[in-house]
Amino acid sequence: MKKYLAPVFATLLFTSALFAQKDETLIGKTGLKLTGLWGGSQFGLVGFDGENNGMFGGVFGLEFNKSLLLGYSGSSSSESTTYNGNLRKYDISYGGFLMSYGHQTHKVIHPRVNFLIGSGTIKVKDKPDDYIFVIQPSAGVEINLFRWFRLGLEGGYRFVSNTDIPKPNEGDASAPFGQLALRFGWSWGKDF
Repeated sequence: MKKYLAPVFATLLFTSALFAQKDETLIGKTGLKLTGLWGGSQFGLVGFDGENNGMFGGVFGLEFNKSLLLGYSGSSSSESTTYNGNLRKYDISYGGFLMSYGHQTHKVIHPRVNFLIGSGTIKVKDKPDDYIFVIQPSAGVEINLFRWFRLGLEGGYRFVSNTDIPKPNEGDASAPFGQLALRFGWSWGKDF
């Protein structure tokens, strides 16, 4: 019996190694794989007080697994409102962490959802800057015009909180928006 113990043990050890599973990890061979680098500009309209105002911004991010973009996005807009009978103009600027997901990005036209969370300022002439918190979800479609150039049409809502000035307040600064996104970059499809 003892002479069979060593070969049986060696056989069990060898066969268990054949069926061993590789550990999955968040980043690495079985997790997130860096597959691209993208940046670009965004131009849009944001609704406010019955008017549409221009909104401009930019984005930069790293692409993982050909579908997930993690990076930074920022926007600014100039708007106006009436306060105590006077027209008051103000600028909103904000930026923060962007998470964007595109489904089947290898197809010419594909959906994309975005989520931005960050901070910024509202600037009113002759007043100190008001620091704000912004959450901005959006969704739309993206078109692969070239391998290095994508065009996105997106719409969403800008939620603004933490304002300390009476006009514009959180309800005034929060608004729906639509934008055209120009993204330039490259997806190489392999680990970096």
